[in-house]
Amino acid sequence: MDAEMAAVVRECGAFGGLLYVLPPDGDALWLTLVAGVPQEIATPWRRIALTDPMPVADAVRERRLVWIGGQEEMARRYPRPALVLPYQFALAAAPVVTDTALRGGLVLLWAGDRPAQLSPDERDALEDGCRRLGGLLERAADRGEPLVPADRPRVLPPPAGRRVTPDEATAVSAFVDRLPGGSCAMDLDGRITFITPAAAELVGRDADEMMGTLPWESLPWMDVPLVEDRYRAALVSRQPQAFTALRPPDVWLSFELYPDSSGISVRITRGEPAEDAPASPSVPSAGPSRATVLYHLMHLAATLTEAVGVQDVVEQTADQLLPALGARAMALMTAEDGRLKILGHRGYDPEIIGRFDGIPLSADIPGCEVLTTGVPSFFPTFADLERAYPATVHEDGMASWAFLPLIASGRPIGSVLLAYDRPRGFPPGERAVLTSLAGL
Repeated sequence: MDAEMAAVVRECGAFGGLLYVLPPDGDALWLTLVAGVPQEIATPWRRIALTDPMPVADAVRERRLVWIGGQEEMARRYPRPALVLPYQFALAAAPVVTDTALRGGLVLLWAGDRPAQLSPDERDALEDGCRRLGGLLERAADRGEPLVPADRPRVLPPPAGRRVTPDEATAVSAFVDRLPGGSCAMDLDGRITFITPAAAELVGRDADEMMGTLPWESLPWMDVPLVEDRYRAALVSRQPQAFTALRPPDVWLSFELYPDSSGISVRITRGEPAEDAPASPSVPSAGPSRATVLYHLMHLAATLTEAVGVQDVVEQTADQLLPALGARAMALMTAEDGRLKILGHRGYDPEIIGRFDGIPLSADIPGCEVLTTGVPSFFPTFADLERAYPATVHEDGMASWAFLPLIASGRPIGSVLLAYDRPRGFPPGERAVLTSLAGL
């Protein structure tokens, strides 16, 4: 399946693709394979209901090709994805069908500078690719090994780059070092894979310490929405991007991003402040970056405007917040007639969560206290939780917890429990990000 998916993306001239499966008698598409884009960008689209106003949902439900030639057309026809990904790119969505069944949907992505219409050859390649993928899905189902939804979609590795000899590698390194300014390379996930000594000197950090890190995590002054937004724009549009940022206290740096299918090349030089240059944050952050959370909250805001009923709100909230915050489970709670009411949950055993539904708000548990006080609580370990609430029993298998109030008109109207399966320190920067959810 992986090889066939990579072949379809390549034969269609696209830079990326998303393969969705439709379980038998299912009412939602589940993302199972991702090519050409990082998982973090694709995760908000992990589950798409057939009734959602999304290109792939329309393509599968109506069994037709949906073509979006650019940003303006996306904004006009599909405001939700246009709000979350306000970049110049083209998209095709098509049903994956066989002679006997509807198997799922395929989404392909093209760079923003391509022609506005699909060519006949591209359309033929897309239709042929959907038939081949459908055949593979059908044969897997016939063998009793259907492709089923997973917690996270599988991400295909990028195509292998050109191999170079040791002499070529030495010559390339010398060539890059002679250029003015500094240079670095990032993979599709944004992690630094190469950085020159001049670039490390410009950003004020040791080169070895930055390898394998995300710039907006290893350099706190880059943790501003504009920086990560330009990275996303480069990935999604596959077009060069640029921005200016302030390295405290007074060094302005210019960054130029050049993307392709394997990653992003970055040129760094001294610069002057631009009109949209972001101010650097005064406190180093930890946990999810501001831009990452903003990205998922924008998506959540767009989806909640179309939510129908409490359960739909719970599903949409879980789809967005769990991947954005790195949490494993969540529960949405409110108060009703002096008792705790569980509105919905994700990632928890229903039997465990059901024990708390309907207990008095006077009970000595954090879920009740956050509802009555409106004050968030953070517990990096079970020992911290047990110290605050001695009667608590560790039965959910989680390692850390955050209880956040949902505030409206200055008073708590509900709360969210976020649970993490790995220890979480909740330093001040992350607590600030999580607490900001209270006003959502």
